[in-house]
Amino acid sequence: MRRWLATAFGLTLALFGAIAAIAAAGDVFAIFGARLVPHNLGGLELRLTSNGDRVLKGLEYFRRKKPLDVVFLGSSRAVFGFDPHTQTMSGLNAYNAGLNGSHSNEAATILTAIAAREPKVAHVIWAIDFEEFFREEAAPADLNESLFGGASPWRGRLMHALSWEALRKTIGGVMGKQAFYIDTDGFYHYALQDRKNLIGGEDFWELPSMRAWFPSYMFLPRDSYADQLSTRLNRIVAALRAAREKGVAVDIVLPPVHVSRRAMFDLLGYQARFRAWKKALAGAVEEAGRGAGAPVRAFDFSEVGEVARDVFKRGGPLDRSPYFFEVLHFRPSVGDMIVSRVLDRPWPATIASFGALLSETTTDARLSADEAQVAIWEQRNPDLIARISAIIKSFDKLKPKS
Repeated sequence: MRRWLATAFGLTLALFGAIAAIAAAGDVFAIFGARLVPHNLGGLELRLTSNGDRVLKGLEYFRRKKPLDVVFLGSSRAVFGFDPHTQTMSGLNAYNAGLNGSHSNEAATILTAIAAREPKVAHVIWAIDFEEFFREEAAPADLNESLFGGASPWRGRLMHALSWEALRKTIGGVMGKQAFYIDTDGFYHYALQDRKNLIGGEDFWELPSMRAWFPSYMFLPRDSYADQLSTRLNRIVAALRAAREKGVAVDIVLPPVHVSRRAMFDLLGYQARFRAWKKALAGAVEEAGRGAGAPVRAFDFSEVGEVARDVFKRGGPLDRSPYFFEVLHFRPSVGDMIVSRVLDRPWPATIASFGALLSETTTDARLSADEAQVAIWEQRNPDLIARISAIIKSFDKLKPKS
């Protein structure tokens, strides 16, 4: 009996050892430093993603030794929109800590964690958008399993060495069946994604991915926005204060979306709520900025202007607009404009400057003028408004019952 148990134990150890060796040799998540087959883009090392990427990004971030000049926070708009390697970012050591499907509570946790630990951070650019205030807190939950959430780094390493996902993606990556599109500075290279992601969401070429990226979480059985607003604003204030105390300057930015997305808010009846949200966020930033500490500011790039009114052309996500991949995600060229304004770097010569302090864009006159621009676009595009209305109607079954 003992001999059988010893044999079984030995075989189990050998199996786990073999799996770990395969994971280390493939190193498709770029966490072991033992990769046998390189996956590079110029001088950048590329990797695969895992679930929500929280655990990997925690490992990736906290293994850094050199102080960081800039860290980006936010949702998928940040991970696809802020490239640490552009000419605008030249000479700056930067990391993109944005996360797919994220919201301000997660970003607040990350900001508090990176402000309290090495490596030192000089400046954080935090992208916050209206829609994320509707997302539930619970999903995805793996932030608590990451270093950002206080977990051990060994937990993350074992998770990506001995799990089924690790084995499956390692084999797929080595065989060329997985897309390596994330670099180890946290940026997601949109064009390197799996082909099916690039050709998806072609519901209407004039409104690319309007249906695919429709925010169904705005139709939850309860009013999640109202339930969570004050708590989330308080979390933002607390995180900003924690950063300021540690000498970390923070700039909150409201990123642009295509005007059709703003029209969707209007058709959903959320125009007044969007106005009130901007004012509430401006008040939270003002509150957090009182007293001694590093500076905190907020910039608004969400007003309707040349970027937001861009007319999509026929074609794929890399061809149809110089500013957007689809109606939701802005391109790194726009991220560069935001960085140029916030960090006072040279402005791209191809477009007139845009963006202003949130304190300036939240006056009643400025808000009304912006809403008028949405109304003008709606009047000039009745066919597109009809299509947006049809998309909204298709989600009516998710609406809270009165």
